[in-house]
Parts: sequence; structure tokens; C-alpha cells
Amino acid sequence: MRRRRMLRSKRMYDLCFRSLQGLPLPARALTALLIESVMGRLLRSEAVILCGYVWMSNHVHMQLFSLDCSALTHFHERLKKRLTDFLKRLLNLPHLRLWDTRTTIGEVLDLEAAIARCVYTYLNPVRAGLVRSIDEYTGCNTWREFVSAPADVNAMVEKEVPWILATDITPLSQENPGLSEERDLIQFIQEKASARDRNTIRVMPLKWLEAFNIVDPIEVEKIRQRIIAQVRQEEARLAPKKDPSRRIEGFMVDDRHIPKKKERKVFMYASCKEIRMAFLETFRAFIHRCAECYRLMRQGYKDVPWPAECFKPPIPRLCNAF
Repeated sequence: MRRRRMLRSKRMYDLCFRSLQGLPLPARALTALLIESVMGRLLRSEAVILCGYVWMSNHVHMQLFSLDCSALTHFHERLKKRLTDFLKRLLNLPHLRLWDTRTTIGEVLDLEAAIARCVYTYLNPVRAGLVRSIDEYTGCNTWREFVSAPADVNAMVEKEVPWILATDITPLSQENPGLSEERDLIQFIQEKASARDRNTIRVMPLKWLEAFNIVDPIEVEKIRQRIIAQVRQEEARLAPKKDPSRRIEGFMVDDRHIPKKKERKVFMYASCKEIRMAFLETFRAFIHRCAECYRLMRQGYKDVPWPAECFKPPIPRLCNAF
């Protein structure tokens, strides 16, 4: 059973990346418009399925279902790049270093760990003291889709969003604009984008269960109710301790992320030590195989059989040019 779990072809991933200072307008309509426009455009070309997400003031948690590891990399890199381009236009800056260099893409190895990641994601605004319940959070999130979608792993919630270009965005007059300026800019952007085809954000809130061979609607609904119950229980526990008094409507939230010392880590999520150790054993064998393939490349072999899930490096230099 453990071996089959490690070799399954359909996988759930938990994605997290952070900004260095804070995302702009984290819970206002302008930010939601820009974020959703970028995601809608990327989902047309990247081989990933979006299951759920919560955008916070300085980071995002996202659950993805994918058969292609490289598609995950392309998705988050292009997402960060296009959002940075939008923010440079808003702030009228020629350069902007917005994101921390580390991105966590962790494979979720078993069902209990998957449930824990979903609960953790939807509790983020409550834990941060922004709201008393995820229902109150106005930032980009998929909680409503999660609780309202049919109990089917193939259930899909679609939302049409405009295709926005960076040239559609004009600079703000100040970092913390008034609501009237924000509304005017949203209307201007939507008018500029109205001549283009609209994109669609497709969220499949329960698709990740397929990674654990759960497709029966009764089982799907039981697991969803477990997640909802855990979220509500934790919200009730935190309610007396977390007073939602922080301002979240400002342009740049002063919530700086201090990057920790960079280390080489293997990211995965599992509910028990045995599953983690089995994954690490498989990963070590994978690394050993890649090292052997690279050694053969350095010796001049051209048809080296690299493992299917690796990122093949460029051919090493075999001689010095004079």
C-alpha cells in the first residue's frame, strides 16, 4: 500500500510563496481583479488544476492538482512575474523586488495531511487576526466554492475575468488610494479590457481527493464536512483571542517577511513518520539516479536515460574554447 501511494500518478501539491513587504490592497477589489485576471490567463496554458487558495497580505496558500511538475514551476513563476509587472505600473516604479526567492511546492503524501493543509489554508485570515471567520474575509479565496460545490471530485466552479494587460493600468496618486480612485481605476481597466476575449478561472475544489483514490460522493462529502467542522472549531477557539483590529485595506501592509537562512530542503506533507521516511527513501534513490546520469553526460554520452520527473540540465562543457 505504501509503495502504491508513493508511485501514484495523480498528485496533490501545496504551493506557498511570499512577498518581502506585503501584497498591495490585500482585501480590496482592485487587487482581486488583478490577481484573478492573471490566474485566469495562466490557467488557459498551464497543465495545472486549481483546487483552492487564500491570498493573504504577504503570502498565498494554494492547493493544486497536477500530473506535470514543470507546469507547477511555470505557473507560479509566471504568476509572480505578471503580478510584479502590474504593481510596477500601479506604483510607477521602474524596478520592484516584490517576492522572496524561496517558493514552497510540497507534495501532499496522504489524505490526513491533505485535510490538514486545507484547514490550515482557510484558517489563515483568522489566525492573522484579520477576521473572526473565513466567511468574512474579502481577500481572494475559494472558501465559498469549497463549501457550495457538489460533492463530486469533478465539480467545477467557473468565473469569467477580464484579460488585463500591464498597459491598461495607470499609476495611483498615492500608495493608499481612496475608494473613489480605486473604483475609477477598476472601471478604466475593465473598459480597456472589454475589447479582448475574457478568461475563465476554473476552480475544482474537491479534485485533490482523486489523488488519494477517493471519488465516491458520500466519502467526498464526509471529508468536506470534516474540514468545515475543523475550521469552525478552530474559529470558535480563536475568537476570544484574535481581535480583528488590523487594517487590511492599506496599499502596502507593513508586515515584512524576513527570509530565513536558505537551506536545501525537500518539501512534503505527511501525517506520519513512516510515510515521510518512505518518501525520502524514494527521493534519495531519485537523486542518486540523477547524479549518475549527469556523470555519464560529463563523460560524453548523449542518450542518457534521465528519470521522467527530473528537470534535465544543460549538457556540461566538455572542452575549453580557444
